[in-house]
Amino acid sequence: MQGLATSLVLGVSLAVVACAPIPVEREVEASSGELAQRSSQVPNPDTLLDRALQRTQIQDWEGAIANLQGAADGFAEQGDETRQAMAEAIVRYFDWWLGWTERQRQLAEPEMMPDWISFGRCLADETGHICGYSLQFVQSEDDGIEGVLLLQNHLEDVPMAAGGSYAVFGILAAEAVSPPLQAGESWVPSCERLDGESPPMMAIVQTRGYEDSDEYPEIREVWWANLEEKSLESEMSPGNIRCFNPCPGGC
Repeated sequence: MQGLATSLVLGVSLAVVACAPIPVEREVEASSGELAQRSSQVPNPDTLLDRALQRTQIQDWEGAIANLQGAADGFAEQGDETRQAMAEAIVRYFDWWLGWTERQRQLAEPEMMPDWISFGRCLADETGHICGYSLQFVQSEDDGIEGVLLLQNHLEDVPMAAGGSYAVFGILAAEAVSPPLQAGESWVPSCERLDGESPPMMAIVQTRGYEDSDEYPEIREVWWANLEEKSLESEMSPGNIRCFNPCPGGC
């Protein structure tokens, strides 16, 4: 899931003005109409973001990158720095992915994922495939957000030169994780609801002071996948969630 971005070129046709004199008021109206027409031809950044995610379902990574870069530019024009950083983080993810997958098809030894995308968890699909879906966290280089949480769906498995295969995932939904982690905060991949059946959850919790505890009582935000809607859901400071310490007292 990455690669070199292709340029997105938007064609704008220019009207040819007749030689006859035009009153000032008419010229202003024509200019305003032309600007409105041009504005309607520029895709909304949210639309470009949606198109990018749709392109991942057919593994058009370069097209997805082009749409994401257009979305980032659009969010920047709107002053939406959070969504701009989110789109740029996914571009970084795709860029890495395309190079990594190419190397896996050629190298004799498998290459480990970098730390900034190594955190996630598998979700079983309706057929029982243990990784039919996944929650994947991608860290951002922008200081304004921690990164992006992705809901991914399994597309296929590709053989590696070193043996075995790697999974290819499309992206169904993306949400910015903001603000960045504060002192003592960490990601935890194992959380559940206290009031009934619970989907697999990931959360940001305060671990400082709870190193020897079985659970982390201070939860900043928790995320889970709505697989029926193919979307991500979250809750701030939940009171009905518990997150487990995988290594009470240290691993």
